[in-house]
Amino acid sequence: MKKLILSLLLMILVVGAYGQTRKPAFNDWYRNELFIEPLRFFTGTFAIGFQRNFYNSAISVSPSITLIGESIFGTEDSFYSEMEGFGLEGIYKIYLARMPRKAQAYLGPYVAYRYLKEKNRIPDYIETQDLPPLGTDLHTRYNTIMAGVLFGVHFMWGRFTMDMNIGGGVRYPMVSGFRTTYKHTSVPTGFGEFGYKGVVPRGNITLGVAF
Repeated sequence: MKKLILSLLLMILVVGAYGQTRKPAFNDWYRNELFIEPLRFFTGTFAIGFQRNFYNSAISVSPSITLIGESIFGTEDSFYSEMEGFGLEGIYKIYLARMPRKAQAYLGPYVAYRYLKEKNRIPDYIETQDLPPLGTDLHTRYNTIMAGVLFGVHFMWGRFTMDMNIGGGVRYPMVSGFRTTYKHTSVPTGFGEFGYKGVVPRGNITLGVAF
C-alpha cells in the first residue's frame, strides 16, 4: 500500500513539473504592435499605428498628422504657401498561413481618409487693386477618400517587426475653397497631385515593436 501511495505521489510530481516547463505551441509570439511609417516623413507626414494580430488575420489602424512648408514638392505654384492636415487608415490583413510565423504573407483591403488644408497667397505679379473682394479665407481644402487592396509580407523577429506591402486602389478627392473659386489659379489634378482623382498604385514599409 505504501509503495502504491509513493508511486502515485511520484507520478503527480513528474506530471506537475512537466506541465510547468512545457510551453504552449502558439503562445510564443506577440499579439500587439506599435509601428511608424518612415517613408512618409519625406512628404511631411508623421504616421504612427497600432496592429492587433490574430491567428489567421490582423487589424491595423494608423492615424497621421501632416505639416508641410514650402519647397518640398517640385510642383508647387506661386499660390502655394503651406499645408496642414490629418488622416486615418485601416487595413484588414488576411494571413495566408496560421500564426505564429517569423515571415507571414497576407492579402488585405484598406480604406483611408485624409484632410488637408492648403494655405494660399496672392503672387506679387498680380495687381491687388484689380482683385475682387476675397475676404480673409485664402485656403483650399482637400477631403480625400481612398480604398484598395494590398499584398504584403509581415516579419516578426522577437519584439521587432517590419511590414512591406504593395498594391493599389482608387482615390477620390473633394476640393473646396480658394483654388475652386479664384479665376487666376486652378486645382492641381495631375498624377501625384493632391487633386488627382483615379486609380493609384500603393506601397509602404513600416517598422514596429511588438508587445
